[in-house]
Amino acid sequence: MHNEVRKQRALQNGDVNAALHFFDYAARNDEKLFWRYEVAAGSRMCDIIWSDGRSQEDYEAFGDVLAFDATFGRNKYNLSIIVLSEVNHHNQTCVFAAVMVLCESQDSYKWVLRRFMECMRGKAPKAVITDGDPSMRLAIMHVFPDAHHKLCVWRLLRNATAHVSQPCFTQLFK
Repeated sequence: MHNEVRKQRALQNGDVNAALHFFDYAARNDEKLFWRYEVAAGSRMCDIIWSDGRSQEDYEAFGDVLAFDATFGRNKYNLSIIVLSEVNHHNQTCVFAAVMVLCESQDSYKWVLRRFMECMRGKAPKAVITDGDPSMRLAIMHVFPDAHHKLCVWRLLRNATAHVSQPCFTQLFK
């Protein structure tokens, strides 16, 4: 059992090192590649954000509204996956940045949004769409004080279905 635990820990450290080497190598081919990470106690990577040059160009063109989506769950290292995206004028999803965080707290979300602002050269969105998470809402208010916070369509439909007991209304609302 001790050998298996040692093997699993080595693999995880190896995965972190492989990810860091990947970003280091990718930055040689994409001069705009942005990536930052934080290390927690015990030298464990806790947060990482990355955005390639194309994603940053897309944000410059389509970044008035930002979808902050943390509903993807966790990966095998128990990190929450967050996608920062929006839809362009062709109704195509543009991913501006991807993030993994250890904790879905207000402080973690502030770290994400500050790094995102750094990546996008200080351009703040005019509106941010989320699932209504209170920690996200407070972080958005702190980092993007002038941005409007809006609920995503899924949350609006769920609230309408839960609080309005008239099927014809919810059908029309959809």
